[in-house]
Amino acid sequence: MKNFLEQSRQTQEQKRSGRGEKDPADLSGAQEPNWDDPSSWGNDPEEPASDPASGNPDESPAGTDAENEGEKPEPVTPASPKGPSPSSTRPSRAPRRRGRPRGPARVPLTVRILEQTDRKLTAAVDQTGLNPQTLVEDALEAYFRRLKIQDPGPETDSEGAA
Repeated sequence: MKNFLEQSRQTQEQKRSGRGEKDPADLSGAQEPNWDDPSSWGNDPEEPASDPASGNPDESPAGTDAENEGEKPEPVTPASPKGPSPSSTRPSRAPRRRGRPRGPARVPLTVRILEQTDRKLTAAVDQTGLNPQTLVEDALEAYFRRLKIQDPGPETDSEGAA
């Protein structure tokens, strides 16, 4: 009794033989190329382009059959518009980025908070639906407004940052 793999292989061979195809992995009858001569690796210029290993003719695009034999294909040039295109008059944009959009520049900060404060922060995240980053920034901004602390602006290297 044949196992599943053998039955499958036999069915494929029957289908291919009915269509006149050859197994593409079967290299019997294929000639070994001369590895020292790269020109022998591909097809000869006199032979039509086909895959000798598969035994199937090459499927060429339309317009390259016998009626055009011996003629060189004309190079395809895109049609140029009469005037400048609207996109060429505008300044070019940077390519779109994938993923999450970048937010404002942030400075890494590590703090340790009390367990009680962490529980309150977690409860605030659950109740508001905001993330901890937004909650902490909003809370700090409210605290700075209450103390009337203004943004001193970006630091310069000449000022001795401690």
